[in-house]
Amino acid sequence: MMGDLQMVNRMLNYVFILLLLAALISCANAERWTGLVTTNTSSWQISRQSSNLTFDINGYVEGSVSPVEHRGRVLSPYAHYSKDVSVNGADIKERTAAYQGMYSSEDILKLRSRTSSSGYELDKPSGTPVWTVKFYADWPVMINSSRSIDYIGRNINDREHIGNGEDSVDSAFLYNIKLTKEQKLNLSSRSLNATILATDDRILSARVDEDKEIDYGLTVHSTGIADLKLAQSGSRYSVGSRDYEVLSTDEQRYAGDYRITRNIKMRSNHTDETPEDYEWLTCCSGGWADMQLPDRIGHSAESVFDCTCFEPRGNWSIQ
Repeated sequence: MMGDLQMVNRMLNYVFILLLLAALISCANAERWTGLVTTNTSSWQISRQSSNLTFDINGYVEGSVSPVEHRGRVLSPYAHYSKDVSVNGADIKERTAAYQGMYSSEDILKLRSRTSSSGYELDKPSGTPVWTVKFYADWPVMINSSRSIDYIGRNINDREHIGNGEDSVDSAFLYNIKLTKEQKLNLSSRSLNATILATDDRILSARVDEDKEIDYGLTVHSTGIADLKLAQSGSRYSVGSRDYEVLSTDEQRYAGDYRITRNIKMRSNHTDETPEDYEWLTCCSGGWADMQLPDRIGHSAESVFDCTCFEPRGNWSIQ
């Protein structure tokens, strides 16, 4: 039985390597863009890489992980599985290591990605020190994945990381003598818009708006340690911490014999369009001192306090 399992593993590894090489060849002409804004005191950066890619893979393994005698030596039994997928900010990483025992696993992955349009816009109104930089990309990607594990034996460890932009879902099942797991994932990313306001001296504000989604389902029986995490981030970037605002986080740990069901849906929808009847700021609507620095662009103290609506004039600066 162990010989059959080793042969199946070698065949699956061979097929996986061929498919991986095919994917790498397809990505040889992959497109990549990087947005970078640098000032005298701070910087902001984003990078994406994708390709017009269609990728499908499925595999199944079943057998006994048991010692093997080779040239007078007894080799310790061991089974290993890994998966890495990364395209346009969407990431999947999975690792499984199993010792002596009965093991079966099934894996399905479908990926579709396209590169459409991307670019940037740069604007600096006359008489102001503030630059407005916009980056945009319409590079859709869709990933459908599912994986099942059924193991009983000495020990098995299983980890996975799902990322989409700044959102993530993580799980780790460690030191299990018995593990059954069913995981399903739908992950998509459609478009991205980034807006950065900056002077020559510093970045005033930055935000990244993405249309993206994580739909994740997990059913598991764990007999060891189970660590579960998730994080969802907002659009606003903190120049000081060089990270995005965190909207929600969750961390759970279980040690023992547990049955766990987890269903997570994260979705972000944004639009960069301005309604036609929207008026940015009317005269006499508020105080100059109470306005945020980026909101002063194209306005002056006179235009705020004087209802004759003066236009910005002269060489003025943000205090």
